[in-house]
Amino acid sequence: MDVQGRREIRELSYPDSLRLLATVRFGRVVFTRHTRPMIRPVNHLVDGDQLIIYANLNLVPVPTGRQVVAYEADTISHATQLGWCVILTGTAEPIDEPLELRRYEQLIDPWLPGSRSRLVRIEPDLITGIELVQRW
Repeated sequence: MDVQGRREIRELSYPDSLRLLATVRFGRVVFTRHTRPMIRPVNHLVDGDQLIIYANLNLVPVPTGRQVVAYEADTISHATQLGWCVILTGTAEPIDEPLELRRYEQLIDPWLPGSRSRLVRIEPDLITGIELVQRW
């Protein structure tokens, strides 16, 4: 089906962006390594208005303190080019408290390959989202 010209972009509200982000378990975290931007796939879960990611230490350097990062997740159909995209920016920090670690380890579904030795909390400063919908 050719939907060119029959799509429109809708801006998503903050709550709608968080709601959609919570429907998927995979996204991409953007961080800086040696002053260069890096992008890596990670598993995530939404807890309130915070994002929790499993950080593979071989791929994503876990911040020793707080670090500004970006996060993106989407669901867009290749066939129809309809779907949504959410981008979050905020401050990331490792989760070290044992009770929190145990809780999140039980909640998150770490299906990406590799070591999952650290959990990181991202507190969003800004969440934006768009939805590509069919125009009638």
